Amino acid sequence: MSVRRAEVLLAAVIIARSTSFVFNKIGLGTMSAFNMLAVRFLLAFVLLAALFRKKLIKGLNRRAIAGGALVGFLFFLVMSCEMLALKTVNAGTVSLLENLAIIIVPLLESALHRRAPSAMSLLCAAIAVGGVALLTLEGGNFRLGAGECIALLAAFLYAAGIIAIDRTSHRADGFELGVLEVGFLGLFSLLASCLFSSPRLPQTGSEWGIILVLAVVCTGFGYTLQPVAQSHISADRASLFCALSPAFATIFGATLLHERVAGPGYLGIVLILGSILLPNLLTLRGKSRARAVLFDMDGTLLDTLEDLQDSVNHVLLAHGYPARTREEIRAFLGNGAAMLLRRALPDTVGEEEFAALLTEYKAWYQAHNCIKTRPYPGIPELLDKLRKSGVQVAIVSNKPDPTTKALAEKFFPGVLAFGQRDDLPPKPAPDLVLCALKELGCPRESAIYVGDSEVDIQTAWNCRMNYIGVSWGFRGREKLLAVAPRAIVVDRAEEILQGKNLQLVH
Repeated sequence: MSVRRAEVLLAAVIIARSTSFVFNKIGLGTMSAFNMLAVRFLLAFVLLAALFRKKLIKGLNRRAIAGGALVGFLFFLVMSCEMLALKTVNAGTVSLLENLAIIIVPLLESALHRRAPSAMSLLCAAIAVGGVALLTLEGGNFRLGAGECIALLAAFLYAAGIIAIDRTSHRADGFELGVLEVGFLGLFSLLASCLFSSPRLPQTGSEWGIILVLAVVCTGFGYTLQPVAQSHISADRASLFCALSPAFATIFGATLLHERVAGPGYLGIVLILGSILLPNLLTLRGKSRARAVLFDMDGTLLDTLEDLQDSVNHVLLAHGYPARTREEIRAFLGNGAAMLLRRALPDTVGEEEFAALLTEYKAWYQAHNCIKTRPYPGIPELLDKLRKSGVQVAIVSNKPDPTTKALAEKFFPGVLAFGQRDDLPPKPAPDLVLCALKELGCPRESAIYVGDSEVDIQTAWNCRMNYIGVSWGFRGREKLLAVAPRAIVVDRAEEILQGKNLQLVH
């Protein structure tokens, strides 16, 4: 699914879910909150499980179940607070307050990554506080009642839910996660109903009508497809679309429930909506900061040329073949160990002999890969600064996976590393990079690939990712720009940290 289609789907999901504020408020007139939640979400889960049974069973695993349980519990708390707030506060106001989650998300992300929140986040928080104050102005005095406080608690829980979906939807199938979330939410609601009220099914046609709308439209469509859409969108950008919910909830509340906002409350609504939209103005212009940077290893992070040359020549000379020069080895690199050795050997070498020589080469290089290998200047500091700033980093190399992991652990401890495996094609195929992004929990639209060769350029292109080239590697600036004239090519490691280089251009 493209980013644009994911955004359209997310917008439709949010609008559909915004109707739930109105129908929940109507239903609370005759039904208890936990009963409504239990029947609504369990009915939706049964319908979804019946329609997509084969898909769910096929992809069911421990990670999906754990993710569904976590997200389901967080949204059970959100929905519980929402239902309690709706008993005393109108639907539009509850939606406005709950969707302050949009400005809470970047604040929580800053806390999780142990960095100071941006000036924009603090400004938006201040605007939102002013909006809440005006919205709760009554008779010349500010009145922040129990209902409003509960709605604000729902906002914090909703922010945690957005971040949880962002983390889990990239590590499990988004649709399965959504269905499991619905099932767990219904299960938690049923348990709460047994503890705090008397469980019962809807009794009248109007009650069943409300439950069916909530189950099919707001839940079956809304809750289930949000993880699908959000798996292609960053958390910050997804939070932008949540601004649609209070706008449409206010419209539906005024139309169906004849709810009205008095005096300064209208200015409060404008301020709250403004605080929700303001931090995403840069995103709307098509630019945002990368959440992850993936690096090639040979020629990008590590100068491995001499150890590679020595290992290849060890095998060649041991079997009577002529040694290769440094420049020849440099030209042979980029497509993995097998292609390196195949290019170094004469064309007359058959497949059976080649397989034996490749096994010998891999074993020798694995044991002798750190004799002359060193990180390029500034690389350890670059990785450290990226991680401290909240940007995830990983290594994706065509070097065999055990060797890649061993070198990463020696020179860059704590950095995830992914090398060539038998079950995935090597770069420039996108598979290994996409596998790394899934492990990081980051969509490819929010990541940058850094490399030193035309193979890396093609890899980034195949992944539909932003690319940064490095001039200090095995190819050089001129050859990179000959392949990709518009590419960013840096001459020093610290240049990657520049704000313009970490911006994503879609």
